[in-house]
Amino acid sequence: MTSKSVAHFHQPNALESSIQVSSCTLAEVFAGEIPIVKGEKTIRGNLRIPVYQRPYLWGTKEIDRLINDIKKHRKTNTSQDYPQYYLGTIILQQSSDGHLNIIDGQQRVITMALIQAENGLPIPDLCITSPISIERIKNNVAYIRQYERDLLSQINPNEINITLVITRREDDAYTFFETQNTGGVRLNGVDIIKAHHLRAIPVQGGRQDTYAHTWEAQRSLPELVVLLLKARRWNLLRWQQVPPEKDPKGIKTAIISDFSEAVKPDGPSVGYLHVISQQNQRFQLPAVPFAIRQPLNSGANFIDYLQAFGQVYHRLFREDSDPDIPDEYYTFRKEVIDVIDGTAFLRDFFQISMLCYVSRFGFEHIWETALWLFRYTYAPRLINKRTVREDSIPSFIRSDHYLIDHILQSFTHEELIEYAKRFSYDVNSENLNGNTVKKRFLNRVAVYFNEFSPGFEGGYDSALLAAIKAITKENSL
Repeated sequence: MTSKSVAHFHQPNALESSIQVSSCTLAEVFAGEIPIVKGEKTIRGNLRIPVYQRPYLWGTKEIDRLINDIKKHRKTNTSQDYPQYYLGTIILQQSSDGHLNIIDGQQRVITMALIQAENGLPIPDLCITSPISIERIKNNVAYIRQYERDLLSQINPNEINITLVITRREDDAYTFFETQNTGGVRLNGVDIIKAHHLRAIPVQGGRQDTYAHTWEAQRSLPELVVLLLKARRWNLLRWQQVPPEKDPKGIKTAIISDFSEAVKPDGPSVGYLHVISQQNQRFQLPAVPFAIRQPLNSGANFIDYLQAFGQVYHRLFREDSDPDIPDEYYTFRKEVIDVIDGTAFLRDFFQISMLCYVSRFGFEHIWETALWLFRYTYAPRLINKRTVREDSIPSFIRSDHYLIDHILQSFTHEELIEYAKRFSYDVNSENLNGNTVKKRFLNRVAVYFNEFSPGFEGGYDSALLAAIKAITKENSL
């Protein structure tokens, strides 16, 4: 996208309001000439999408909805003075370098720019660098070109109205955004902490842009952030509740609280390497150069922390092979852990425990550890009569089963495994007949280990223990 408009920055004086509102056309916004009625002035500046913004994600469904909505509006307003089509509110932050940063509205702005580009009209250079955004733009351009030219040509930027909210400070813009119903898809907790931490990194030297690309290169962030939230909050000494998944607003608030509001100001990107003592020797374990519950600083420190655990998450739970991880682990994961049949919350507990283990001891004994942690974290499936609800997990942890704390406080791998071996529980024999979730789980475990057909009066765990001991002994030879 290239711009044919010339940017001239209007410097407001100290008496002017820090938040200004304008009702204008899309054409005026694209041209960087925004009229402000109060004081009869014009704010000038090129639109820009900051690197800390979430990517452009609109697809064909949203494009169809927008174009058909405009088409319907024109059809129902045929008089010469029909009202302009209203595109909604867009929030901008007026930067000191002559740009108007889009805080809310980039999905609509980019889509309208793509349509106008097809109409041969000038559009702004939005400084889009996100690989995800660029790929989506390419796909959407190809899709828009399938529309009839006559229909696209009727979408006139001079006939599209926008309400602009313009602030001087980014914090004011985000505060306004979070308290207004602007009609778009709301930012989730991960989007908000992304903006917080990228804004904390200086623009000079390209560091902000570099970390923006680092952030966007990470996958499965929403899942990872919730796992880290639970690992940090389910703490013996400072226990905090984690909102349930049926309360997305509560989860969003918790993520913002713990990973934005509670972190320290921008500082050095330091990790807390674990040091263990064994036979008068000291070993530093660099598999993850961060402790999962360590204090965090805004900016580079948090993004480095997230990237480190994101790499571990993908190696353990998303990849199919790894030079440091035995193939047997991946087979076990695919045939037992990844089969979600009433065990989603147990899988999360298992994944949290594995992340904590690798952060503490690395990958060397990961296959043996996975088996022992599986037995421990999936025990509620056998203890409970029927279902394992989301609140079953924190209840299990707090009833004298502080597994996460034991992992993070053990000095050696061997110490942790001995603790896991001593763990015992009673199998509840209810709902073990027929095609129940509980019975299907037992059958799946029995088929995988291929060594036992347990009786259900306490024989299941004895057989599972024997099978795990046999596997770990064989692999230790």
